Amino acid sequence: MNTRSLTDMQAAVKSRTSLALLVLGLSLAAVFGAWRVQQDLDLRSEQQALDLKALPLIYAEPLARTLAQAREDQARSLMATMLQRHGIQGLELKLADGRKLEAGRMPPAGTVQAHSEFALLTPLADSPLGSVHVVMPALTLGHVLSQDRLQLQLAQDLALVLLLGLAAAWLVDRSLLRHLRRLTEEIRRFDASQPPSQFDWSIAPRHAPRELRQMEAALVHVQQSVDSQLQREQSRADALTQEIARQSAALRAAEQALDSKQRELAALSRVDALTGLANRREFDDALRREFKRAQRQHSQLALAVMDLDAFKHFNQVHGHGAGDQALQAFARLLSERFKRDTDLVARLGGEEFVALLPGFDLHSAQGLLEQLREDWRSLGLLNPGSPVSDGVLTVSIGLSAYSAQHPYLSSQAMLQAADEALAIAKHAGRDRLSLAA
Repeated sequence: MNTRSLTDMQAAVKSRTSLALLVLGLSLAAVFGAWRVQQDLDLRSEQQALDLKALPLIYAEPLARTLAQAREDQARSLMATMLQRHGIQGLELKLADGRKLEAGRMPPAGTVQAHSEFALLTPLADSPLGSVHVVMPALTLGHVLSQDRLQLQLAQDLALVLLLGLAAAWLVDRSLLRHLRRLTEEIRRFDASQPPSQFDWSIAPRHAPRELRQMEAALVHVQQSVDSQLQREQSRADALTQEIARQSAALRAAEQALDSKQRELAALSRVDALTGLANRREFDDALRREFKRAQRQHSQLALAVMDLDAFKHFNQVHGHGAGDQALQAFARLLSERFKRDTDLVARLGGEEFVALLPGFDLHSAQGLLEQLREDWRSLGLLNPGSPVSDGVLTVSIGLSAYSAQHPYLSSQAMLQAADEALAIAKHAGRDRLSLAA
């Protein structure tokens, strides 16, 4: 049993006693109120009858005069005055020509209410100018109860009943509810995390009602059960915490492994697996980026496309393993010759390589690439039977460059110019460098 249950019990006991006294008081108030309402209804009925008799004497002549003068606005004003001063519900003025003027709210046909009808005559008229139908509000109980004087009487009666109820509640509180309040305060101090020995329910004196002493014993049992359940839940919570920690550690390890794999995949997607140079995808992005920078800054950019001569013949003679080693050796040579942070060397595929050199014009890049070609030739990788002279593995190079004097429309146009220069070098006998026109 919790604090809310005790509070509800306390309220229930208090409400039963108060309810009995309230019912008695309200019954008395209802008897006197009914008698007073009946008296008020009789007085209002008499007053309404007098008002209906007086209305023709007061308003028949003014209304007839205004209608004779064709002043309907004044007639409507008089009708509004009648509604305001005499508590009339609705007025209907029927003119001789068939028109109707209404004020207030006329009841539906067939409704039984107090009403009156009188004709409008003038000394000069041979026939009535019209007639007035007056409807008074029905004198029902709801109508009477809406009047101020009766409300004051009812308020006085209800105040008397309220005082009687409060007195009864005070008596109940003195005899029973103070014990319940003491028990409620002790329950508010209840702490389920403490063992039963730390909580004392000895609050109900021996002369307290038997129900309170039974409640005390039940609460002790509840506290002991809660303590046992708390211990079990704490054990389960500790086990769950350990499992969560283990799963969190495993999740972090998996996330780190996934992140590492993603970085590896990202690197592989832009690196040639055999040579370790950038691949075609990385080169294409770098070429577009550097070409736009050269256009924007009006700077220089050199692009060299290189192809190992008669490489298929080399593979046939020495095998593909030796061919892979030759490609790796050429990649190392490129990395050694072009070390700037802005330089980019890449393998486009097969035996074709490329070098992107920001800041170099056609002639300055030509010297570096001619030296590269000589260094590669000096390695003396034999290629017997090759159509190239001396029977060694050589390289052909096509070179293009972007500058203010020789601009290209796009990065692809610049790459195509280097490819065409490479084709010219191949056609001219290989082992040479050709400049783009």
